[in-house]
Amino acid sequence: MFKPIRNLIGAAILAVLTAAAVGLARFLPGFWFSFYTDFSRDAMRYLGAAFGWVPFPVWELLLALLVLGLLGGLIYAVKKLRILGYLTAVLELGVLLAALFMGLWGLNGFAPTIGEQTGLEVRPYSTDQLQAAAAWYADQASLWSARVERDQAGDVVLPDFETMSDQAVAAYGRLAEYNERYALSISRVKPLLVSEAFAYTGTTGIFVCLTGEAGVSTETYPLAQPFTLCHELGHSLAVVREDEANYLGFLACWASESPLFRYSGCYNAFIYCYNALYDESAAKARSLWDRCSEELIHDADVHVEYNKQYEGTVQQAAQAVNNAYLKTFDEAGVKSYGLVVDYLIAEYLKNGG
Repeated sequence: MFKPIRNLIGAAILAVLTAAAVGLARFLPGFWFSFYTDFSRDAMRYLGAAFGWVPFPVWELLLALLVLGLLGGLIYAVKKLRILGYLTAVLELGVLLAALFMGLWGLNGFAPTIGEQTGLEVRPYSTDQLQAAAAWYADQASLWSARVERDQAGDVVLPDFETMSDQAVAAYGRLAEYNERYALSISRVKPLLVSEAFAYTGTTGIFVCLTGEAGVSTETYPLAQPFTLCHELGHSLAVVREDEANYLGFLACWASESPLFRYSGCYNAFIYCYNALYDESAAKARSLWDRCSEELIHDADVHVEYNKQYEGTVQQAAQAVNNAYLKTFDEAGVKSYGLVVDYLIAEYLKNGG
């Protein structure tokens, strides 16, 4: 009987410490983030170095071993009639993992925004400003759409994953020349071993702070993969909010010397702005297609058809879980991804509109 009590006490102590850290991050951000973000980036750097040499995501293997261990422990607990001890041990483990997640990286979800840190003015914008920004990103996407390699069907051809990973890292290297805050904490992105399963959840990539690994599903729509690689690398910079990682993904793609990365970044920026504009005025949004290249229109059509194969109940359930996670950091859920449009408009206006 002593072990369940010990497990509960351990879980309670970890929960209280985590809650205290969350309270400091939320209510004393000036103090907390004077050191925490640097600590978090250093932690990702050390973890990335420790696990980065392995060609596959180590966390996937550890997760599989954890599941097997939990199943084996459950069978043993049932046979020995130690269910209470097992359940409290699982609770303590879950609280420990949550504490490590928040302590190493997750509390950055309460940090000042990128706009506040860099002086990028982000404010409410008019529909005309949104339309102008969407048109500019459409023009840039159209320009770069003609400069990428394509097959006989007109579809974009990707290099191998390792080459794209190197190009994504190099893009951040160029970005860091302008602002050292964008110097990466890790040096590669890894292909997910269970990419097919992730595709059915609607997840294109993931950053796992417990091992400092960024991973991308190889089943992601090809044109979106370069942008997704840059997005996941952005998380290693202690950036937790999805909309800000999307913004960093665009900046890195735009800084890249690769036409494919330039196109992927502009394509995704255009789609974000287009969708936001469509919600405001479907007519204005549809009019943008008149200025788009044939290649861009083709890629957008293929993208829609590509995603249909993975739609279903599993994706809806996964999105509901993701909603709950995002709301932990006061984000509005999956729809908050649209906030990246504010950053994209601000970036467009900052550079002269």
